[in-house]
Amino acid sequence: MEWKDQYRVKVGIIDEGHRKFVGILQQLDHYLDEGTCREKVSELFFSLVNYAEHYLIQEEIYFKNYQYTQFSHHKESHRHFIGMVDKFREDYEKGSSTICEEMRDFLYGWFRNHILQYDKEAVDFLVQKGLNK
Repeated sequence: MEWKDQYRVKVGIIDEGHRKFVGILQQLDHYLDEGTCREKVSELFFSLVNYAEHYLIQEEIYFKNYQYTQFSHHKESHRHFIGMVDKFREDYEKGSSTICEEMRDFLYGWFRNHILQYDKEAVDFLVQKGLNK
């Protein structure tokens, strides 16, 4: 997974968050490739919580301030993401042997479906409303 210019939505803080997320995917792939994911998964949890606390919250602020018509649905999607990160952490603590692969599948799905599709549509709305940061 590499960051590509075509992923940009041209809103600085949102692009920054998306690049951060791609970095998390790269980190996960690296750990899986070297066979160290189970030992280093706590670093991934830290990165995912940081991503949620900084970037998902900022998106929600923009969407609320610009009265995005799908705000509640978007916020619910973010809650689902956070819930899944919590579930993965709990599964890890219970000794799941497939936690890294499950996280990879979910996070790549999030990237494809939420970041590349849903966020792009939502940010297009924000830009039409005058956001240009």
